[in-house]
Amino acid sequence: MKLFSPIEVGPVTLRNRVVSTAHGAFLDFYRPGISPDQYVAYQERRAAGGCGFIIQQAMQVHPSSQTDGHHMWDREDILPKFAAMAEALHAHGTRTVVQLAHFGAQFRSEGNEDLAALWGFSPMLSPSGWEAAHEMTAAEIESVIEGYVATAKVAVEGGLDGVELHATHGYLLQQSFSPWANQRDDEWGKQFRFLDEVMTQVRAAIGPGKVMGLRISAEDWIRPERGGLGFAGLAEVAQHACASGMLDDLNHSEGARSAHYAKAIGDYYAARGEFLPLTAGLRRVADGVPVIAVGKIMDAGQAEQALEDGSADLVAMTRAQIADPDLVVKTQRGEGHRVRPCVGANSGCVDRMENSLPITCFHNPDVGREWRLAPLEIAATPRRVLVAGAGPAGLKAAEIAARRGHDVTVAEVRHIPGGALATVEALGPPGEMLGAISWIVAELELLGVDIRYNTEVDAALLAELSPDVLVLATGGDGADSVTTPLVETIDTAEAMGRMVDGRRVVLVDHLGYAEQAFCAQHLAREGATVAMVTPFPSIGPNIGFTHIRGHLERLHELRVAMHTSTVITGYEEGAAVGRQVYSRERIEIPADLVVMGGLKVPRLGLRKIAEGMGIEVHLAGDAVAGRTALHAFREGDNVGRAL
Repeated sequence: MKLFSPIEVGPVTLRNRVVSTAHGAFLDFYRPGISPDQYVAYQERRAAGGCGFIIQQAMQVHPSSQTDGHHMWDREDILPKFAAMAEALHAHGTRTVVQLAHFGAQFRSEGNEDLAALWGFSPMLSPSGWEAAHEMTAAEIESVIEGYVATAKVAVEGGLDGVELHATHGYLLQQSFSPWANQRDDEWGKQFRFLDEVMTQVRAAIGPGKVMGLRISAEDWIRPERGGLGFAGLAEVAQHACASGMLDDLNHSEGARSAHYAKAIGDYYAARGEFLPLTAGLRRVADGVPVIAVGKIMDAGQAEQALEDGSADLVAMTRAQIADPDLVVKTQRGEGHRVRPCVGANSGCVDRMENSLPITCFHNPDVGREWRLAPLEIAATPRRVLVAGAGPAGLKAAEIAARRGHDVTVAEVRHIPGGALATVEALGPPGEMLGAISWIVAELELLGVDIRYNTEVDAALLAELSPDVLVLATGGDGADSVTTPLVETIDTAEAMGRMVDGRRVVLVDHLGYAEQAFCAQHLAREGATVAMVTPFPSIGPNIGFTHIRGHLERLHELRVAMHTSTVITGYEEGAAVGRQVYSRERIEIPADLVVMGGLKVPRLGLRKIAEGMGIEVHLAGDAVAGRTALHAFREGDNVGRAL
C-alpha cells in the first residue's frame, strides 16, 4: 500500500504516510512542574502502533495567548519533557513536530492569571468568547513574533524534528491574513506581512535541518461580506506560503471559530472524507509541498484511496488512532478487520478537549491511562466468569477477562447485544456508534467467549454454570417516574420501543445528555407531539459541543416544544403541570404519555443470590450508577482487569 510507503518531508524521511495531527489531549504537559509521563505515554503508544508522523498538541508562543486549560511553557521545565518525548517516539521510528499557536482575539482572558486583555490585530469581539480584544501595537506584534522564534528554538533544542505553524481555527496567524480580523492601515495590515515574518524568522531559528509545516484552514465558513476568504482566498494564502520555499508540509483543517470544530471534526452525521476535495484543491497550488489530508478518514482503505487518486501525499487518521493505536500494524499484518473503529462519538476526545479536560475514547478506555496501566497479562489462576448483560459494560468486561485467560460466558436477556446503546439503531446516523458493539462481539468470538442471547441469569443458571465470578452488568430501571392514574409514565429506554403516533408526549429531562434529546427526536419522527421539559437553563447542557447544535436544529425542525428552567409539579387529566423556576409561572402541557429521562436504579436482584452461593460479584455500567456508554466501557474494562 502507498499508505505504508516512506516519504520525504523536508529534511526527514517518514516511514509511512499516516499522520496524527495536533489535538488537545493532555494540556498540563506544558504546565511547569507537571510530569510529562501521561502525554508521553499516550503519544508513544501511537508510535508503537506504527504512526509515521505525530504533531504534538498546540504550544502557546507568548504569555498573551492563554485561555482556560492552556499554559505558558518554561524553558527549564519543557526541555527535558521534549527530550523524553523525542526519545520515546524516535525509538519507534516516528518523527514528531510541535504545533506553535497564539489564540489572538479568541476565547476569553479569564485563563490568563493576570487577566490581561486578548490581543488582536484590530479592535473586535472574540467570536468564541464575546470579549473585546486589544489592538496590538507594532512593538507588541514584534514581541509575539519573538515568541514564535523562542518557542521554535526550544522545541528543536529539546530534540523534536521541527514545528508546525498553526494558522487555522481562527487563531492569530489566520486572523493576520483574514479581513474579518485585520483591518489595520499600517504595515501589519498587509495580508501576508505577519505570516511572512513568522515563517522567515522561525525558519532561520530552526535551520534547514528541521521541519517547518503550516496548518491552514481550507474553508473559513465566513461569508465574504463579513470578511471571509472562502476556499479560493485561503488557497491563495496557501499558494503564497508554499511558494516561499520555506515550508516542508502543508496541513489543513476548516473553520475560523472554535464553534466550527463541530463541523471540522464531524460526528456520526458527517460524511467520511468530506474535506478531501479541499485537500486536493490545496495540493494543486502547493508547489510540490507535501499535503496532509484530514476529515473523518477512518480506515486504511479510505486513506489509500486519497493517496492513489492524488488528493494528498499524507493522511491524517487522528481519531482513528485514538480509537485504535495499532491501526497501522494490524493493517500491515492483514488484520485490518480487527482494527477497533472510530465511531464518531466524539464524547471522549474532542468534546472533552473543548472543556480543557484530559481526553479518552468512547470505547477505548486505555486512552489517557497508558502511563499507568500495566500490559494485560494472563491471570495466574484462570477462573470461570459469568457476565450478566451484553451492554457496553458487560461486553468490555468479558473481552478483557477473556484476554487474560479466564473462561467467560455472557448471558443477555434480549436477542441482541448492546444494552441501552442498542436504541441508537433506530436513530439513523447515530447508529454508527453500534460499530463499537459489533467490534467487541467479533473479538469475543475470536477469543472463544460463549455469548448466550435470550438467556436470563437466575439461581438455576448460576447453579448450572457454577461460576467463580459474576459480573453484574444488568443495567438500571427508571426511578423518577411518578405513578399516576391520570397520565401514563415510562422511561426513555421503554419509550424508544413504543408506538406513539398521534400521542402527546412530555419528555422530562433531568440529565441533559444526548440520550434524552435523541429520544425526543425519535418520538417526534414517529408521529408524536413532543414537549421537552427540563430544569436546566438550556436543553442538553451535558451534550458535547460537537453535537449540541445538531440536536437543537433537529429538535426545532421536528417542532419539539422546549421548556427550559421548568419543573413538573403534578398531573391533571390529559396534562402535565409545571412551574417556570424563575417566574414561578404555572404552565399546563397537554400529555397522555410522560417519558422520564432521569435517575436509573441499578438492577441488583442477583447480587444477594450469587453471594449466598459463594460467588464473587462485581458491578459494571448502570449496575454501578446510571450514566453513559463511555462510562460503561470504562467500568467494564476496570472489572476485567480486576479479576
